[in-house]
Amino acid sequence: MRHDPAPTALIRRVYGTSRVLRGALLENAHYGAVAAGLLALRATHPLPPGLPVTVLAAPDGSARWERRQRALARRLGARYEAAVPSGHLVMLDRPDAVVRAVLRTGQEAA
Repeated sequence: MRHDPAPTALIRRVYGTSRVLRGALLENAHYGAVAAGLLALRATHPLPPGLPVTVLAAPDGSARWERRQRALARRLGARYEAAVPSGHLVMLDRPDAVVRAVLRTGQEAA
């Protein structure tokens, strides 16, 4: 896994504030409501049939979490791909996996 390219002192200064902690808490507290809103939206505005979709996830070793990602892929009619090794920021840790998933999905759409 790669490290954040920003200077360590800057990362500490930005992420060490109470504002970041409050933002993270609010985001997590509202996650269920956002997910419910998305499900309601998909009920009235489904994805177009045959649209190629990929769920690209970084398994964290939790079988429950990976089952949920696979279930999301099934619900979307999507392919599931694990970006291993990777941390939470797949786009930073594994840009090659992101590029491959995007290009493969684009080829399927063509």
